[in-house]
Amino acid sequence: MRGARKLPADPVGLCLFCMSHICYINAKNPHVRKDRMPHPLPSRQILLATLILLHPPIGAAASPPPVVPAPAPRIANGAWASVLLERPRLLGPRAHLQALAREKADAYKALRGQDNLLAAGIVHAVEGLPAGAIAPHVASAMKDVARGVTNIHQDTWIWLENVALCLDLFHDAISETDRRAMIDWINPHLETFTDDENAFHNSTLSKILCYLRIAYATWGENPKAKAFRDHAIVKLYEGRVLPVLRELGAGGGFTECGWYTRGSLWHLVQALELARRIEGYDGFSRAPRFFYQRLAYELHQPYPGRWLYGCERYPCEGDGSYVYGGHVEYPRHTRTLLAQYFRGSELARAVAARQRRASNPAAALVDFLLEEPPDAPSGLDAVPLAHLASGIGRMYARSDWTDDATWIRFECGDFWNNHQHYEVGNFEIFRRDLLAAESGEYIDYGGSHAINWLIRTVAHNCILVHQPDESSWKQMRDGGRTPPANDGGQAKRFDWVAPTLEAWKAKRDSYERGDIVAYVNDPAFCYVAGDCTMAYARSKLSLWIRQIVFLRPSTIVIFDRVVATKPEYAKTWLLHMRNEPAVEGTTTSIRNGKGVLTAVTLLPEQAAIRKVEGYGYGGQSYAPERKTGLSEEAIRWRIEVQPPALRAEDLFLHVLSTADAPPTITLSRKGSAVGASVGEAEILFAGQVGGTLTAGGKTVPLKSEIRTGPYE
Repeated sequence: MRGARKLPADPVGLCLFCMSHICYINAKNPHVRKDRMPHPLPSRQILLATLILLHPPIGAAASPPPVVPAPAPRIANGAWASVLLERPRLLGPRAHLQALAREKADAYKALRGQDNLLAAGIVHAVEGLPAGAIAPHVASAMKDVARGVTNIHQDTWIWLENVALCLDLFHDAISETDRRAMIDWINPHLETFTDDENAFHNSTLSKILCYLRIAYATWGENPKAKAFRDHAIVKLYEGRVLPVLRELGAGGGFTECGWYTRGSLWHLVQALELARRIEGYDGFSRAPRFFYQRLAYELHQPYPGRWLYGCERYPCEGDGSYVYGGHVEYPRHTRTLLAQYFRGSELARAVAARQRRASNPAAALVDFLLEEPPDAPSGLDAVPLAHLASGIGRMYARSDWTDDATWIRFECGDFWNNHQHYEVGNFEIFRRDLLAAESGEYIDYGGSHAINWLIRTVAHNCILVHQPDESSWKQMRDGGRTPPANDGGQAKRFDWVAPTLEAWKAKRDSYERGDIVAYVNDPAFCYVAGDCTMAYARSKLSLWIRQIVFLRPSTIVIFDRVVATKPEYAKTWLLHMRNEPAVEGTTTSIRNGKGVLTAVTLLPEQAAIRKVEGYGYGGQSYAPERKTGLSEEAIRWRIEVQPPALRAEDLFLHVLSTADAPPTITLSRKGSAVGASVGEAEILFAGQVGGTLTAGGKTVPLKSEIRTGPYE
């Protein structure tokens, strides 16, 4: 992402937050939101007018840079150093586990009934297990040893980790011959297992945890134990991952896609916490801003409300699935450990307000091992209602912190790894249920559904520009096995992913896709703009700027200025949804569960709007090849908005509302500016990134500036 000057949020805007938040949620009836009353008060207009009267100009004097608090963990650095002289090691000293069993008696009783390696290891440490209960776990480890030395993406570190855990947890019950066989099998992987070491990829973080577990599990009886430790910390963490966290981790963002980051970052946090407790190596302190601000990121990332079994629900953000699974618990574990590291901080207290019970037995086991009594919760009123991870070009915003909030995500960043999609400019909208999202489902990595639909621009809420003879998709992530189709979307301009930050920077232009060029968050509205031009082939697109104004609590105004290199390159504006929408004139109505989204097309005037079911374009379907197809959660419908005539430059203007009764919406024009009147507010767009927001007779300029808050 190209650099942009960032100014922290102004103090007046921050001071107004609590007052305005209470104003529109609690006035008269503290249990009913204004936009859901039969005769709603003009709370949004009151908010906007108040904001504009008191708010200093955008670009006013900057507040101090974000402050990262000092760490204050209860378990000190190196507190478990003596564990290397006893067994077990990887889950903590035996005395520590026995104390947990007494303090968390109910949780311990529950995990005693689980039939898995970690649960058995805990029980063996606390009270001992008979040989018959240990034998299946040793047999599983020896089966992995029998595979021989491998270099297989993901599978290799999973097998290695299984053996290392078994060796440590049941060390006294494993014969010396088998222990030697395990170590003799593990050690050659230092030279052979060269996969999973990309600086931007999920499996590198998992490999760090795996190698640290090997090092500590075999310490004292393996001459290569320290080499595994150094490979994990010096080569992979300090040499590859840490530079990425420092350069691109503002706001707590990581370069992997969202779904994969949730699991792999949890592995990294576990690894660093283990190293901190055992050897006193504090990897968090090497990138304190990233890890502290990740707490704010984790507060914003999930959709509002609770889902199955009381858990949070998350967007895919690249390869992933909307189906419930263990992955929904990883962010909670991550924020728990980070909050305990930054104990007493503002964000640790905010995270405590989101504490909940585990949604499955595996997560409950992790809670037993790692969850400490949290800080006294402070509530979430002090946490801004939007969050920008500027290094990766991702923004979240929400109307409030209730379960009924409207939530949006906007994506406009560069390319780092193959789990990302061609989705620069994409947005998502959620209220009560998923209303606008990316389409398809990650059921394979290199099949036709993945290569020609799932990862492509056509499956996202973006813009298509169709150049009939375009050939921008040779050698996709499957190595060219699947013939690529022309979806009219974003181009692949790089040869392959870069292994390190230095290699990525050396070819930065080829990975450049988009930049967030404006961002401001205030109590009544959030404004963000992205320059998406570089994501497309230069042969067909000269400019695409997307501007989004989120008028809290329920209105999203999206303005797109798109300039093609030739008038005959047809443009299409996309919006994806789960269920069949209703299209009447310029209004599209979308329902999913208890959620409703109304989308009004103001520009182009006389636009053609059509609804499409399925995963096809150009007369070809790219539905999944598996007989089972996609899950019920998969997004299946879309609308396509096209101008009435072909021309080089087109303006797309849409107003979307999650309100049960949307406001009155009309097109506005003033000189060269164009925009929308939404109730008593008016939003005008002028130039490439400029515009104004007006309410109560006062106007706020919308500028090409980025104003970050305290956790960004």
